[in-house]
This record gives sequence, structure tokens and C-alpha cells, in this order.
Amino acid sequence: MKDDHNLLAILGPTNTGKTYLAFNRLLSYKSGIFGFPLRLLARENYDKAIEKLGLQKVALITGEEKIIPPEAKYYFCTVESMPLNIDVECIAIDEVQLAAD
Repeated sequence: MKDDHNLLAILGPTNTGKTYLAFNRLLSYKSGIFGFPLRLLARENYDKAIEKLGLQKVALITGEEKIIPPEAKYYFCTVESMPLNIDVECIAIDEVQLAAD
């Protein structure tokens, strides 16, 4: 990651597009990791990313599944499965208040 640590919180009520905005922002970078509180949400956004970017650029990492193509640039994960050893330009966490768990 770059040394200029930028932090942006997107706050708002349920169903106002926070995850949609974060997803699109993540894809505007050359690489990224998106952590979700539920496997189903990680899988749903992984599928959306595949539609936009193709199978080779997108990875899925949860407690149940690991799909990591060699050329993956974007990782969709459950929060507890987010890789700590991958250098990316953007990290997003959905429901960040759960990160303390």
C-alpha cells in the first residue's frame, strides 16, 4: 500500500447504497480487498466483480471457499479471512463496526 494512508468512512442508513459506492470505488483502483461480515455478501459481490472484470482478476476467500486465480487483483472475503500478506491499493470493509470482533 501507499504511504499516504487515506481513510474514508461512508455512513448512512440501511439501503442507501454504501456498499455499492464502496464496490465501485474499490474497482477504480488497480487492486483491492473487500471484507464482508457474511459469506453470502462476499460471494454476491465476487460474482458482480467477475461480471465486470472476468474470472482471472477476482478472488474469493471465505472460511468455506478459496478461489484465488494467479492473476487476481481484487479479493472479496469475509472479514476474518482477509489476507494480511497482499499489497493492494484499496481496502474496504463492509459493516466496519464488526472489525473489532
